[in-house]
Amino acid sequence: MGRRWKKLAECIDNALFSDEEVLERRDAAVLGEFSREIPDALMTSLRHILCESDQGSLFAPSGEEIENLRMQANGSPIGSLLIDCAIDAVDSGKTGEAALASACSEAANEILDRHARGMEEHYQRETGAKRASHFASRVGAILDGRQMSDLTSRLVQGGRAMVIRAPTRHTGLDDGVHF
Repeated sequence: MGRRWKKLAECIDNALFSDEEVLERRDAAVLGEFSREIPDALMTSLRHILCESDQGSLFAPSGEEIENLRMQANGSPIGSLLIDCAIDAVDSGKTGEAALASACSEAANEILDRHARGMEEHYQRETGAKRASHFASRVGAILDGRQMSDLTSRLVQGGRAMVIRAPTRHTGLDDGVHF
């Protein structure tokens, strides 16, 4: 498990972290995975085919055009996943920016699901049942697709990995845990 995913797991496990802090760590982990695994050339080519094509709106890009980009994935499973999601988006009738956003969103959800299952299994093996069920409930909250719109827009714009800032230290008496 990568550094960003470990930080996310620690944040999820600790009830003192707010939902906003957990979502910030989630976004950083997914963005880091995208920037590490998906070559810039692939993202640029995919954006060109889906959004900046000179065919106009009369002819939508085909799945074959997107399939031809598979060589640019350089054997990356995440890159191949993004291409598969883009093909599915185009085959479902989406075009332009909406197709790219759908592909990035689906790929991000799949990445998050894969890592969430691994984190849950780890906590199930290593901790008690009560702590593992708390962890699983918090993981369920970050898998909510409605909260992925900001992350999806950053992925579509070619967002780079976020710097994970240290959690805010609460030192005053009134700075305790919010109920």
